[in-house]
Amino acid sequence: MHMQSKLTVSYVVVGLVGCLAAILVARQLIRSDFTEYVSAREFALFKSDLADYAARHGGLDKAMLAEPFGVFLSPRDGASKRWQGGPFRFLVMDERGTVLHPAGPFKVGQTVSGEVLERAEPVTVGGRVAALVAQTGVERLTEADAAFLGMTDASMGVGMAVAAAFVGLFGLGLAWRQSAAARDLVAAVRLGREQGGEPHRVEAMSDDELGELADAYNAVNEELARCRDELDELAVTDPQTNLYNRRHFDEQARQFFESAKRYDQPLSVMMASLDRFRALNETFTREVGDLVLEKVAELFSRHTRKSDVVARYGDEDFVVLFTNTARERAAVACENIRQAVERYPWDEIHPELTVTVSMGLAGNGELSSAASMVARAEQYLAAAKAGGRNRLAGDE
Repeated sequence: MHMQSKLTVSYVVVGLVGCLAAILVARQLIRSDFTEYVSAREFALFKSDLADYAARHGGLDKAMLAEPFGVFLSPRDGASKRWQGGPFRFLVMDERGTVLHPAGPFKVGQTVSGEVLERAEPVTVGGRVAALVAQTGVERLTEADAAFLGMTDASMGVGMAVAAAFVGLFGLGLAWRQSAAARDLVAAVRLGREQGGEPHRVEAMSDDELGELADAYNAVNEELARCRDELDELAVTDPQTNLYNRRHFDEQARQFFESAKRYDQPLSVMMASLDRFRALNETFTREVGDLVLEKVAELFSRHTRKSDVVARYGDEDFVVLFTNTARERAAVACENIRQAVERYPWDEIHPELTVTVSMGLAGNGELSSAASMVARAEQYLAAAKAGGRNRLAGDE
């Protein structure tokens, strides 16, 4: 189940439980208040009718002998008494607590407890207390009362339905809002996976834990992108000289050779090697040798064009691909490089240090591949070393 669905279900369940609890509490309060209201109303009507009953016959004792209270309450002369024996039972006693009119568990002549007397209220006739009256509880609801409470329950049911619909819509909207950051994170991860791990930034939509997670995701992606760029650069460059490595040079040479062959363009490759480099390392230490390699790489880059491909091909070997350049023009550039290496003030590194470079140059005329050009340049390099070093061979 998705996060949005889980949040929606959670919010709806919590909302519905809350609404149901509120409805049940409200229903109970309404019924309690209604019962209390009816009780007070019926009690007042009963006391009024009891006072009229006693007054008609000159006292409660005489009234009870003359006619039963129920007969007195029955309709007569086209009129009816206010209290019609409603839902409550009322106990009638004299001032000593002796039951005169029974109700509930009490019988006529029985003496009630002090607790019942404490809650009893007097009924006066002509300024004198005719009787005490106490309520003993609810016996039943009248049809009118039951109908009223039924309409109240129906109204609450409609309210519950409306509240449930509102809770559902509100829960859905709130869950959609709160899961937006998580959806963006998942979408970014999936998109990056589909596009080969390319990083995608996620905008933090909140300042809570999800926003913090989005920031962390962006930071990790930025770091991964930086590491990926560094790895890509390391994959094509020599870490010591910052020139291209042999693998990248061979790929570039193959592509340029195919393009030159297709459009009938000239192409030249120069292979160079530092003279007596092993002896240089043994005489001046490898640390000096490393400095020499770095400086020679810098001179190669300085005296070539941006369109040329310069690479370190081996320990002390360098190679240059002169794009769209005939061998005659490439030979001039090679000579400039050779002279720049020879004339560099190597004594700044060590007083007795001298560095020279031998070169072999090959063009693409009548050669079938870039690899054959490199092989031909290596042959000329061997010839330059055999001819005395510090020279260019293959420029004929």
